[in-house]
Amino acid sequence: MAKKSFQKAPKPQNHVSQADIEAFEKGGVGKDKTTHPHKPTFMGDKKEPLKRLSIDLPESTHKRFKVACTATSHKMTKEIEKFILEKTIEFEKEAGIIR
Repeated sequence: MAKKSFQKAPKPQNHVSQADIEAFEKGGVGKDKTTHPHKPTFMGDKKEPLKRLSIDLPESTHKRFKVACTATSHKMTKEIEKFILEKTIEFEKEAGIIR
């Protein structure tokens, strides 16, 4: 059986100069000093502390909702928040709770 030799494999060419590598390391990803605008997705009072709500959904339901939101350019979080707020108002009216 013939002995394999890895010395015949082509060596990759380094197309990036050492100066380019050093410039990237000094000011590359994670080193930027500029701030980026951020729009929070929360619709309620900004001073109010947030609470996390986790729900378990069947994978098919989650996928349908995600595809529908993506296809219509809606954010999943905003749609869920709107639904919760609408249902809360409905339940408060049903229970006679006045806000």
